[in-house]
Amino acid sequence: MPHIKLEHTENIGSAVLKLLLKQLKNILVKNARIKEENCKCKVIQIPENSVAGDDDSSHFYHLEISLLEGRTKKVTQKIGQESLKILMDNFMDIKVEGLKQFSVEIREIEHRNYFTSNTL
Repeated sequence: MPHIKLEHTENIGSAVLKLLLKQLKNILVKNARIKEENCKCKVIQIPENSVAGDDDSSHFYHLEISLLEGRTKKVTQKIGQESLKILMDNFMDIKVEGLKQFSVEIREIEHRNYFTSNTL
């Protein structure tokens, strides 16, 4: 725990994605006091999507971060705001025409609803 999941519509190179995931893990280490080796990351490209009235030149980037409950609202907001900035910083410069939409969702998981074999 935590889990980081990025869903996106644009073809993105693995070097950009590796840097992005490293930056996101750093945000969590700094603000949520977790161990980097406990972060589970996945990136999913969505081949078929609909954004802005089915305009093929529109792209989205949705980041979902799942954490065990217990962080303050201030910490959760800081993680969300810093993560949104990282998304925009990494993907606004990619040379693709059209609208780009960015979103971040922080999910809190109750301890009683999370099971793992991880002992880190």
